[in-house]
Amino acid sequence: MRYCGVSVINVLVGQGVLAFCLIVLEFGGVVSQIISVVISAIPAYFLSRQWVWKQDGEVSFRNEVLPFWGMALLGLALAVTCIAAMERVTDQPLVLMATSLGAFGVVWVAKYVILDKVMWRTEPSATT
Repeated sequence: MRYCGVSVINVLVGQGVLAFCLIVLEFGGVVSQIISVVISAIPAYFLSRQWVWKQDGEVSFRNEVLPFWGMALLGLALAVTCIAAMERVTDQPLVLMATSLGAFGVVWVAKYVILDKVMWRTEPSATT
């Protein structure tokens, strides 16, 4: 449930930045998506690390930061590909935002499995 909470926060931050870039700054969809992911991934990383998986020790660049950003970049690549294709049809901000949301929804479950089962795996506590 905490992962879902962080995901909601990440979606709100990401979509807010995306909307701001598309509507206020009038950037294109691809540039807006890149800015959105770069900004929203920072709180997502720290919230996931500390609140979801309760990691409070030293940050490991190799074992945590690089894999987390790698997954963010994979999501970004999918979202940018989808948005670039959609921009050939329309430049409507709500359509581009929905496209971004759909693309990241595809990687949401895979990201959870990787974070939970590989990167920040916790061993079940022994019951006595």
